[in-house]
Amino acid sequence: MTIQDKNTATGELSYFETALLFYLRESHPHMADDKAFIRERADSAAEAYEHAIREGLSVTQALELADTVLYQDLRFSRFDAVFEAVSEWFPEVQPERRTDFCLKVLLPAEAIFGKYPIDDRFESSPSYHTLTVELTGFIQSYIERYGI
Repeated sequence: MTIQDKNTATGELSYFETALLFYLRESHPHMADDKAFIRERADSAAEAYEHAIREGLSVTQALELADTVLYQDLRFSRFDAVFEAVSEWFPEVQPERRTDFCLKVLLPAEAIFGKYPIDDRFESSPSYHTLTVELTGFIQSYIERYGI
């Protein structure tokens, strides 16, 4: 499958654009249509890769550096946290409706996420468990108030 981009000379996305787009579709679907962000981040990753290669690093090392740039501040996904809570605790949200429901809950849930110092390492912090408990309660209240 080729991903088309009418703004490039070939009409195809670069490797870094494609990798980021797939990741965003999975873990940050609310950002997947932000072509300017994707292009800017992919360009920065490509520059980091090229610079690393020029400095004599191996391809593997250069790709690791590029990935650091590409996925900076995207490792923790608020959408994934909501999706996991809904999948685990709310069987009444049918699998085929889960993504849409989670996207609907994501914006109101920002009040919960805003209480925590979230960064790329947040999921491994002690606060992550507290967030998931609070998030689950929030989702329960949301369903009681607005339904699915």
